[in-house]
Amino acid sequence: MANVANCKKCGALFLQTSKRDICDKCFEIQNKMVSEINSYVMMSPLETIPLDTILSRFDLSIDEFESLFNAGKFVRIGQKVTIKCAKCGNIVPIANKTNMLCASCARKLQNEI
Repeated sequence: MANVANCKKCGALFLQTSKRDICDKCFEIQNKMVSEINSYVMMSPLETIPLDTILSRFDLSIDEFESLFNAGKFVRIGQKVTIKCAKCGNIVPIANKTNMLCASCARKLQNEI
């Protein structure tokens, strides 16, 4: 069943026929950006690329990136893009993280609970 909804990106009204919360135009723009990010990372001669570099280069917020990452849009680049663990500061691939923690800190935190 289709509903009328406001696009979370641009605010435009659109016919929501799936679980998607953005309009077709914003969805196309998002897919193009995802493709550009994947190409940028895969074509880079660097062994790893800090997530902050991608966020600033493509004008993305961490929440937007996390949402796309969790939706499986960056599977190919998961080992090449890195973050700094919020607890210990070690650099880890985004594919090996739990929220903003490395796997080791996430396990330690889980054991403390």
